[in-house]
Amino acid sequence: RMSPRRETRAATKLLNATGNAAASVIAARMQAFSDPATLLSPWHQSEARRMTTEKLDAVTDGMQAAGMALAMLPARLLMIGARPASWTPGGWIAACNDIAGLWFGVGNAALRPARNTAVSNRRRLARRASNNTSA
Repeated sequence: RMSPRRETRAATKLLNATGNAAASVIAARMQAFSDPATLLSPWHQSEARRMTTEKLDAVTDGMQAAGMALAMLPARLLMIGARPASWTPGGWIAACNDIAGLWFGVGNAALRPARNTAVSNRRRLARRASNNTSA
């Protein structure tokens, strides 16, 4: 289990990577779909299907990952509460930070599949664009 500070940093990195990759994917797809010469080509049709299925897959995987993290949350909360230091004024603040880190961990688990999908799509579409410009 990561510390709350590391979970927060991981969340920032996940959000940045997901947003950057998603923006690149949207731009690449807009450019590819805007060419009237290839309208309704087999690639366009498969890409439209891929857009739907990958989003559903990412949502399903994210929900499963978040569910697993949520399932482990009560036991982890009990471990935090069972520490004698958690019942001191200073330990209470540390315990609250640890609990916040657990919740960030749930969000991170839910976001990772979307990030992985967006990053792999950016890589795939960049390869496609470089192959089309060299031909």
